[in-house]
Amino acid sequence: MHSKENIFKENTTAILPLPPRNDNEAEVLGDFSLPSGNLNFEGQDYIFPEGCNAKVIAKWFEENLLSVEIFINAKIIAEWARCLKPVELNISDRLEYLYYAKGTEILEEDNEFFPVEIDFFGRTLDVMPQIQESIFTLLPFKVLCKEDCKGLCPNCGADLNEGNCSCKDEIIDSRFEALKVLK
Repeated sequence: MHSKENIFKENTTAILPLPPRNDNEAEVLGDFSLPSGNLNFEGQDYIFPEGCNAKVIAKWFEENLLSVEIFINAKIIAEWARCLKPVELNISDRLEYLYYAKGTEILEEDNEFFPVEIDFFGRTLDVMPQIQESIFTLLPFKVLCKEDCKGLCPNCGADLNEGNCSCKDEIIDSRFEALKVLK
């Protein structure tokens, strides 16, 4: 049985201590876990039966530019978009964020990172918003078992990938019956 609770609980934080500013070689590592639970995103339900792991590496790029790499790893269960069968998928990737203080100019032409503007740098940084964003970025928008999935019969609900159903071959809504002659 999977938790029905949303994996992003209210007021969940992922506080990362920042490396010393005067040491561009210093890195800070963080390891964060989200609990098992559900997530509805763009009308699709995802189950995280084992939660989600996020490893974070922070390193100063320049005085007001902090590079934060987030490694996401999770098993998800979702329904195929057309035939509604559950499928287990793994999402795993690395995303890079560049935190910069207000007033700092950055070149946004580099598509290798996601820019994040903050008011100022303190001693710690809450990276939970970017962990959540990373998960949303990695979730498949439409889960298909195969590109040519036939889905379900709209009348009887039979899985058309397993064979034809017993419904009439061409069922036409009676409101469109007059259009048949326009072939």
